[in-house]
Parts: sequence; structure tokens; C-alpha cells
Amino acid sequence: MAYAALVSLENTILRFLNSDMFSISVEEEQQITSLREYVTPIRDFLEVFPDESKSWDEQMRELANAAKDILEYLVLEKVFLPCDNEFESMYTGKYKLELENAIDETCLKLDEVREEFPKDSSDKAKADRLKDRIRDITNEVGDIRKLYSWEKTHTRFRDKWRFLPAELAKFESKLQFIHHLNKRRDEIDSIMEEVKAIKNDSNATTSSTTPVDDLVGFHHDDVDGSKSHQSAKHELQLEKVTEEIALISAKLKNTKVISRSKEVQHSPNYSTLSPSSTAPPIHKSSMVGFDDHMMNIKDRLCGNPSKLQVIPVCGMGGIGKTTLARNVYDDKLIKENFTIRVWVTVSQDYSAQRILSNLLESLKEYNNQSGKKESADIKVYQILIGRKYLVVMDDIWRSEAWDIVRNVFPDNGNGSRIMLTTRLYDVASYPGPSIKPYELGLLDEVQSWSLLKEKVFANQVCPSDLENIGKDIARSCKGLPLAIVVIAGLLSTVTKNPASWMEIAEMVKSAKTAEQEHIEDILSLSYVELPQLLRPCFLYMGSFPEDQEIYTSKLIRLWIGEGFLKFPINTKSFEEVAEECLEELVKRNLVFVTKRKCDGRVKSCSLHDLIRELCIRKAHESKFFLNLMDEDAEKEKFMDSIKNQRQVSTYNLSFFSSYGGSTIHSIKCFKYHIVELDFVEGVRLVRVLDAEAADVEYLPSQLFELFHLRYLAVRYSHSIPRILSNLQNLQTLIIRAEKRDKFGVAVSCGMLVPWCMQQLRHVYFQGEIYFDDPKETTCSLENLRTVSFVNSTCCSEQILKKIPNLKKLKIDCSRGRDAGCLNDLVHLHRLECLEVYAGRWVGSWPKSYNITFPEMLKKLTLRDLKHSWNDMIVVGSLPNLQVLKLNDCACSGGTWETTEGTFPVLEVLLVERSGFKNWKTECGHFPMLKRLLLHSCWDLNEIPTDIGDIPTLQLIEVKGSVKKSLLESVEQIREEQEEMGNNTLQVVCIAKSSTH
Repeated sequence: MAYAALVSLENTILRFLNSDMFSISVEEEQQITSLREYVTPIRDFLEVFPDESKSWDEQMRELANAAKDILEYLVLEKVFLPCDNEFESMYTGKYKLELENAIDETCLKLDEVREEFPKDSSDKAKADRLKDRIRDITNEVGDIRKLYSWEKTHTRFRDKWRFLPAELAKFESKLQFIHHLNKRRDEIDSIMEEVKAIKNDSNATTSSTTPVDDLVGFHHDDVDGSKSHQSAKHELQLEKVTEEIALISAKLKNTKVISRSKEVQHSPNYSTLSPSSTAPPIHKSSMVGFDDHMMNIKDRLCGNPSKLQVIPVCGMGGIGKTTLARNVYDDKLIKENFTIRVWVTVSQDYSAQRILSNLLESLKEYNNQSGKKESADIKVYQILIGRKYLVVMDDIWRSEAWDIVRNVFPDNGNGSRIMLTTRLYDVASYPGPSIKPYELGLLDEVQSWSLLKEKVFANQVCPSDLENIGKDIARSCKGLPLAIVVIAGLLSTVTKNPASWMEIAEMVKSAKTAEQEHIEDILSLSYVELPQLLRPCFLYMGSFPEDQEIYTSKLIRLWIGEGFLKFPINTKSFEEVAEECLEELVKRNLVFVTKRKCDGRVKSCSLHDLIRELCIRKAHESKFFLNLMDEDAEKEKFMDSIKNQRQVSTYNLSFFSSYGGSTIHSIKCFKYHIVELDFVEGVRLVRVLDAEAADVEYLPSQLFELFHLRYLAVRYSHSIPRILSNLQNLQTLIIRAEKRDKFGVAVSCGMLVPWCMQQLRHVYFQGEIYFDDPKETTCSLENLRTVSFVNSTCCSEQILKKIPNLKKLKIDCSRGRDAGCLNDLVHLHRLECLEVYAGRWVGSWPKSYNITFPEMLKKLTLRDLKHSWNDMIVVGSLPNLQVLKLNDCACSGGTWETTEGTFPVLEVLLVERSGFKNWKTECGHFPMLKRLLLHSCWDLNEIPTDIGDIPTLQLIEVKGSVKKSLLESVEQIREEQEEMGNNTLQVVCIAKSSTH
């Protein structure tokens, strides 16, 4: 993973050279520029020749990481320590010179001992004992230097950095340190005699290269004899690293010549990705070879008997169990046959609490007992009683998981069904002795080729000269759908000619014959063929928990925060480059889309279990990240595991409490628990701290000293202190959890976003966001893309002009005299997504609906607002509006009448609890509408039948309490469209009809 480390180093160098937060000397600039001149060609080389670095990839990765750490420590020094003249004025005293001389002499003696020490020894135990003594003295001398060159110049470092071991605490003056060092030099002399004796008895050889571990290290680094402060040592370390990198760079000139003769006819291994001209289509997973299975499962679900039945589907990993279950679950017949449908993923890592809470969460729209304090299993049972339901429990690994839920599913005698998917036949058989699992087998050769062909060519014809090779490749996948799909993704990226396909055919044939090893080899092949740019992005997805739905917005912000992406060299943003990377991984069938946005972009995605296992295996091999998802892990084992790691994913942040490690750059936590963040003082270089799943009681001051932090996500229910401004490199800030009073009403906390946080891109806060008076600063937040929720009083022209590139904005209008006036939004020329919230608990709503909308707006959500339906003409005139959501809007006037030419590109319309009785419209008024969602529209009499004639319409969904006449009008539309042969329109009614 040298490439990812080089990209991150290059980004760090650029930020260092371009920063205006500290000054750098001419010598520093020359040294760091020289480093970049070596780094960039190596990175370019890896993009073109990714397979030529095997012999030095690990060394290059370690060197790049070492250089990055040195630079980041140097930045910390420049930001937190005084300048040179201040340093000189403070670092004085009677014994200053003698102390420096004592340290220098001790360091020289230590250097002499190290030079004498043999590489191999016949008396290993004695050699190890001497090494330990040398290391202890080295660290001790380092601590002495740090005490007087750091802590005396900046007194708060005594508490913050905790460098000194207990045995040094008794020394209070330089004189005492001098006497102590004199004794240590005598001890070093005796060690030297022992070392020479060992050397005479050994035939040791010395290494010609410097170990990377000796080049960098903040807590345990060797002490040099510099009389300046620490930056001199950082520069020396950086010089050593640069020399090592330069040696590798020199080797590449010869490697390039050799590599050119080995090039194959693959498509270019690009470092930047070009977006497709059109958004990818939204379609179901391919069901080639599964038609019979679909029909059989649907017959079991919809047929007799009427009593509750369990239908287990079993088969090996990658055979298509989840794909089959999902396609059945989303089938039109199934949707119409079951009042309630619930999907729950169990996976290997499960608990009773998690399964039941997930079931309850999936049923929340049917839960009318939110005020009652009852257990989750009872609530689930009460929701399901008397209703016809389908529950899919995907990816079950143990029979105990079924024991947890078997009693929460009532037998209503109405044909309710439970569908299970598992790899294990014993688990599939467990629910009952009379249950026969539905087993999925491998595809035959004809089905395998049909699936491969569909995935590679879609609706196009396969060239005749590729057909036999393609059949050979499909046959080599041994009938496993996942393997076929992944190889199809690889084939779709190479030149479609016999030579390219023949090469891939040979690689697939060379996979091991054992079943599990064969699958692993095929999946590994798809990884090896990834462009360098995509490899860290792909492997990183394995750090998420098994079967987790990964939201694109979070994934992209983490990629950017980790530094995987190069600085865009054109007009594209980091987010746009990241989206292209994700789409490319989807195209290669390594990542599976779970949801798409209305414009076709990926909203959320996931990894197949086997592909996730590949990510984890490759990541561990390359020391890219460490997954510690064992909830029962012991703290001592945990602490030992994370030594020298850079990225850690875990379930338990509390294990970090006593950790002080200089290597950690990324920490992600995925399980809810209450945690303290005091450990952050020991991870000074951390860039990503994702504790969104954990509740934090307080934010320690040390958190705001993490200068390199780029991504911070926590659950915290109080106001954010003003020292937030210290986080100058922060890009994403997410503060979840809202505070509520004793009546359950949300209590708004505040957060001030400082204008000095120039790198800030995304801010989410479940409270109210404010900005300082714009007149008091010349700064602008030009990188800011997302703000949620901002107080409406901050939506003035002066403020909005200072955030000109904002794309997503959520506004809280529940407070402030100007709550109903948002005319200045027109100054946000790039705004695409807007949500305006008036506040359900506010005493009086704004009297008028007074908003001027930006023309670039694509998505608009209005919540708890009072307005007239005539005002919707303004909304309908927005030329780019694709999604409109009206939630709890009090609409004066009982009729909504649309006009010709409105909503020209609207694709999704949601109206929820918004009072209107009559709707007058025509199909031409919503020419591009795909989804019409009417939730709890209790006063609406009917839907105009003309709605059914909209050619693009795919779904009409009616939920909640509605009039009987509304349900009848929906049924009429369904019948009319079926008679006309329209089989694409789905009508879903999950509603209670009222008597009026």
C-alpha cells in the first residue's frame, strides 16, 4: 500500500508548504521541496506500473509514513511552541551550557556503543540485556532534553505530553540532571566494555540500510546532539528519510525500461477517473439462472397453508442467497400480498438486543405505542399481531439467533411468512423438524456464460471472437455467481479483444482447485487488477462492520479525511473524485449498491461477506488497517494489537484510555457505549476520530489540540466550546444526539462556527449553528459544502456571501423574529439541497411563507411551515428541482391546483401530514415524476386518475391514516393501468382508512 502512503505524504507536503498558520525557513522549504521531487515520480510510476513495486512496496510505505509523521510533528512544534527568539530568552540559566554539554557527551557515547554493537551474538541473552540498558538510557536522556527544551518553554506541556517517567520526577534543577548524566556516562563506559567483548566473540555483519523504525519516532526516538530545539532533529530525520526515498527513486529509471517490455493490452491503469456521460441505470440484481428459484419461493410465500411458515434458503457463500431473497422481497406480487414487510440482517456478530431493536426500528411506522415502556420483543409482537407480514432474516450463522426471535412472531392464521438465509444446513433446518430448507446449487455452464455475458455487455451483442474465451472464463468460475460477477466487472474494464480476454482467462484458470481457495484467488485477482487510486478506497470499506449499509456521504468524507485522494488538478472537488472512485468500484462489481438517489448516484452500498474478508486480509497483509471487532477482547491483548498501527476500527473505545502511541492516525468505533475521550492526548497525529456510535459525556480540552484532525464525529448533547477554532485542519464535524427536557421536548444547544476554520467542508449538529459577525473578519469559508442545522437569523446576505460554495443547507426557523423571511438564500448560487424547519414545538408558526429559492436547487424539504398552495407555483417553477418533500405543512386553502409548465424535472414527490382536501392536476404537470408518496394525508379525498398516465411513474405509495375514498382512487388507477398493459407501475397501500 505504498501508493496510498505516497499520496497522503504528497498531500501533507502541499499543506505544509502552502500553510499560512506558521512560518517555515528557507532551508526547511528547500528540504521539503526536495522530498516532494522524489515522491511525485514514484507515485506516478506506481500508477502506470502497479505490479513492479513488490520488492520495495513495504519499505516505501514505511518511509512515506515516516516522512509524513516527521512533518506532522514539525507542524505541531511550530503551532504549539514559541518562536526561536522566545525560545532563547526562556531557555537560559546558570547551568544551561553545562547541561547541554552533558547531554551532548552522553549522546556521543551512546552513538559509539551503537556503532560497536554486533548484529549477531553467540550470547543472545546478554546482548538483549545490554540493548535494553542502552534503550533505557537513550529514552531517559531524551526525556531530560524534552523537559528543558519543551516543557520549560511552554509550561502546559508538562501535563499534556507526560514525557517524564516517574524516576525522573525527583530532579528539580539542571544541576541535578548534570550529576545524573555523569553517572549515566560511567554506566555507558561499562556497557561499551561488555559490547566489545561480545563483538570479539561474534562474526556479525552490519546492515547497509537504515531501518525505517530508527528514522522516526516521537516518544522513543534517539537523541541527537543538537543545541537547537526539536525542529533540528526533525530536519535530520527528514533528511535520512529523503535519502532512502531517493535511492528507491533512482532504481525506478531502470525498472521503467524493463516494465515497458512487459506491458499487456489492458486499458490504461489510470490515476484519475472519468465520469460516465449518463448516470448508471437503477436496476435489480441480475437473476440469470434464478427464474425457477424465484417462482418456487414466491409460491411458498403466497400459497397455502394459512398458518405461519418459516422458509429457509441455504447455500455456500457467494451463491446468491441474499440476491434471491432481495428480489423476492421487492417483487410486485409480494408487496401486494403482505401488509408488512421487514428485512433484518443478522450476520456473525449479533446480539439479542441488536436483533430485536433492528426489528422494532424496521416496524416503527406501524408502532402506535411509543409512549409505553415495554421491552422490544413485546412491542414487535404487538405490532405484528393480526397483520399479514413477511419477515426476512438474512445471513444467520447460529441457531441461537432464531431462538431469540421465534416467540415474537405471532401466528395470525393469515398466511404470514418468515424467510431465512444461511450458509449452514443445520441452521436452516433448526426452526422446525418438518421444515425442509430450500437449497441453492451452482449455475451450470450455460447459466454461467449467460450471467457473465449480461454483466459485461448488458444489452449489447458479444463479439464472436470473444465468445469461446468468455465461455472458458465462465466455466473456470465453477458456477459461483459472485465469482462470475466479479470477473465480469474486471472484463468490463479491459480492452474487448481476444488478447486481453485470453490473459484474464489464464489468470482465472491458474486459481487453486480447492473450493474456498479458488473463490479467494478469483476475488484476489480482481483486487490485483485495480488501479492504485482505487485500492486504498476499496480496502478501507472492509473496516466497516459485516453487512453494514455504508452511506456514500460518510464514506466519501472518510476517504477525504484519511488522505487517500490526490489534490484535484482540475475543477473537480474532492467529493466528485471520490464519487467517481465509488462508481468505478460498483462498475467492477466489488461494491454492491443498496440504494440510489433519484439522479442515479449511489446513496448507500455494501460489501459481500467474502469480498469484505478479502479487504480485511489484504489490509492486514499490507498493515493498512487493523480490524478489532471482538466485543470480548481483553484490554491487554487489544493494546498489544494496536502497537505501530495507523488505522484502527473497533467496538470499544474505552480500551484506548491509557494508550499513548505516536502512530495512530485513524480511529473508528461502531458500537454504542459511553466513553471518555481523554485518550486523545496520546494520539497527537490522529486525522480521523469517528465516535459517532458512542456517547461522550464531555469534550476534553486535549481534543481541541489535535491539530491534524480532519474528521470528527461524536454523540454529544451540550454546547460546543469556542476552542473548536483550534482545529484548523478539520474538514468534517458531526455532532449527533439532541438534548431533551423532562417532557421529551428537544432542547437546542448552540455551536459557533469560526470563520478561521478554512478547511471546513461539512458540519452536522443536532442543535443550532451560528456564525460570528461577518463584519469582524475578512475570512470566508469557501470550502464549506454542508451545514445542518443553521439558525435562520444567520441566513443574511453578509453571511451567505461568505459561504459561496454551499451545496446542502438545513435551516432551523423555530426561533427568531425573521423566521419566515429567507429571501437572501438567492445568494447561494450553488445550493442543491435545502431543508427548512419551522419547529413543531414553537408557539406560533411564521405568519407567511417568504423564501426566495436559488435556481440550482435539486432537492427541497419543507417541514412544519405554514403556507398557501398558491405559493407552490414558485416552487414548481424551479427549473432543476428533482425531489420535493412537504412534511407537516399547514396549508391554507383546501385545494392544490397545479398548472402547465410547473415541476419540469420533478421525480419524487412526498406529501406527509399536510392538510389539503382536493388535488387538481394533469399528467403533463409532472412530466418526469417517478415516485408519488402520500403519507397520512387524512383530508385528501382522492388522487386524480390522470396521475396514472404519467409515462415515467414507477410507484404510488399510500401510508398512514387516510380516507377510504383515497384508497379507492388509488385502486382505480392500478386497475386502469393494468388493463392498459402498464406492468411497471407499483401501487403500495399500507394505510388505515378512516370512516369519513
